[in-house]
Amino acid sequence: MSDAANNVANALRESGPAHVDANLYLDVMEMPGFSEEALIVAYTFLLDNKTQVRGFVNMSDAHRALWLRTFLAKNYYV
Repeated sequence: MSDAANNVANALRESGPAHVDANLYLDVMEMPGFSEEALIVAYTFLLDNKTQVRGFVNMSDAHRALWLRTFLAKNYYV
């Protein structure tokens, strides 16, 4: 039992904190045409789903706006 606990502790220690793109906050929060509350909802989603962050950060502003509108509509926010 203690071996299993040690293995889990070691795995957590080795994984370290997940990297968050430094531009993500501004890339989300500076999108025009959305309420601050809606942008925080999207930002929180992206923090929880880091696999989508790289794609969002690399999008053009027009595509980010489309992603945000689609995401917020699918999640019954707008």
